[in-house]
Amino acid sequence: MQLSKIGAILLGISIIVACDKGDDYNYVKPGEYLPAYPGSYWDYSDGSRVRATDYELHSYRISTTSPDNSESCYVPVWDGKYLYKYSVYQQSTIYPMRKLLVGSGTSTWIVEENNNVKLKRHEIHLDSLEMPTLDTVFYDVCQVTEYQEIFDFTDHWNLREYYAKNVGLLRVEVNNPYDTLDFVVQKELRAFYINN
Repeated sequence: MQLSKIGAILLGISIIVACDKGDDYNYVKPGEYLPAYPGSYWDYSDGSRVRATDYELHSYRISTTSPDNSESCYVPVWDGKYLYKYSVYQQSTIYPMRKLLVGSGTSTWIVEENNNVKLKRHEIHLDSLEMPTLDTVFYDVCQVTEYQEIFDFTDHWNLREYYAKNVGLLRVEVNNPYDTLDFVVQKELRAFYINN
């Protein structure tokens, strides 16, 4: 009888050990301006709900000149995209990662290039942003403007996004850089839940 109890205990331990992943892969945690912890969600004025699902093991081809892939790591899946803190994988061997924001103030970077025209993003830090629809003022906000390099981004931009610390994407504005019409608010945050 005693032997069968010991056997059952050893069997249980072996099952637990076998179910343990036992891998050495790193986890890329979400950044504070895009806290896409699995289980989090954001509801927007256009009727969309953006979700952050589980961590998934992912790697990507680093460049067109090399057959090598990046190291595999676990990243959260946010809005169906692999999220590397503030960048999303965009299935391109020229610009495999699309950096959405930096989160530290004034920065400019290239996100893609078409027909020798570079698409850039420029980030500035705002002290606050009022959201009348939520009757809330958000503090520590990053404003990211996407524009074609051939234009001055202050007047001729394509897209403007606002990210709040510990909240995520607040608002998206779109603009036609070729005319003088006012920009359009594509979507604004209505409700959110951060599962951290």
